[in-house]
Amino acid sequence: MKVSEITNKELANYLRLEYADLTVEEKTDLDTLLGVAKAYIKSYTGLGDVGPVGEIIGTGDGIATIFYVANTNIVADSEAIYVNGIKKLKTVDFIFDYATGKIEFIVAPALNAIVTADYKAVLVDNFDDFVIVIYILVQDMYDNRTLYVDKNNMNKVVETILGMHSVNLL
Repeated sequence: MKVSEITNKELANYLRLEYADLTVEEKTDLDTLLGVAKAYIKSYTGLGDVGPVGEIIGTGDGIATIFYVANTNIVADSEAIYVNGIKKLKTVDFIFDYATGKIEFIVAPALNAIVTADYKAVLVDNFDDFVIVIYILVQDMYDNRTLYVDKNNMNKVVETILGMHSVNLL
């Protein structure tokens, strides 16, 4: 499971709440806690959504139709693909796999054509252990009836996992 796949139903199960018995307001509260936990992970680690612009993903040879962007877990419909600076149309000129970053052109880019991409990727999805962090942070906020993460009283497992992946610690 990835962070982006966690729903309020999974959170309810983790918290041992009967999902069917929750009110709309309680489900919304779980969504809010999930959003706070995700924001905290991004803030602590510096691994927000990235948006490469003009990433060179390959050079055409007139034969190859498959190229890959550098990241996976691409935000749906955030991509813009160019061949020699000319924007290509999704489903007409290429097919994009958001999970893997795979681009498959209908017609291979011409010899020496430069293929570039603009897109946004969800970097927190690249680390499976962030799912554990989400569950623990939501549990702590739910138990303490707060809508924030107490940095002074953070779970050591959470602190360790976030520290392993942090780009903000200098």
